[in-house]
Amino acid sequence: MTNSQKQTSPIVVWCYGLGLILLWLAIPGQNMNQYLQKEQQQYARSLGEDNGTWIINTGQLFYSKIVFETGVQSFLLKHTTPDRKMGEGLATAIEFFQAVVRNFLTLLQQLFYRIALLIACFPYWGIVLLAAILDGWLIRKIRYHDFHYTSPLRNLWSRRLCRWIPGLFLYLVMIPWPFPVWLFPVMAWLTTLSLGWWTANWQKRV
Repeated sequence: MTNSQKQTSPIVVWCYGLGLILLWLAIPGQNMNQYLQKEQQQYARSLGEDNGTWIINTGQLFYSKIVFETGVQSFLLKHTTPDRKMGEGLATAIEFFQAVVRNFLTLLQQLFYRIALLIACFPYWGIVLLAAILDGWLIRKIRYHDFHYTSPLRNLWSRRLCRWIPGLFLYLVMIPWPFPVWLFPVMAWLTTLSLGWWTANWQKRV
């Protein structure tokens, strides 16, 4: 297979996308707090007041344990705070990086809220995950002992789906824009179905 025929790795695409997100955070005047507040409002409006409060509190707990208590937040803010002894040009540059750091910290908060949302939905899509993988494994066992064959084309597409759908799912979790609350559980559900299809179409070994 020539280099031109090789498929682009989802990991490479995901890394490029992450780089674009970090560059987007550096746009002057960009304020992540407005997106964070919109997403917080969606939790209570779409899932109910109690569920929305639980998601926000759990996300804040993750942020506190991983970012605040470990000193990551204080370290980043300390090294991006202008000093009075600095010249005006250097102080302006430091203030720019401080704005980027604040946006990045807000992005981490949003990420932890979405993780909390997935945890809240896990009892539902987690059952689908186990059922899909078990169903795929049983289908493969049946095909292994009878005269059915595993289609190479299905195997190819199932492997591609298992590469791209989870990658897209992780990418959406990182994107800072507020998305509908239902989008993340649906993407998790599609990821479980692709894993089940891949298990069912695993190539036989002679």
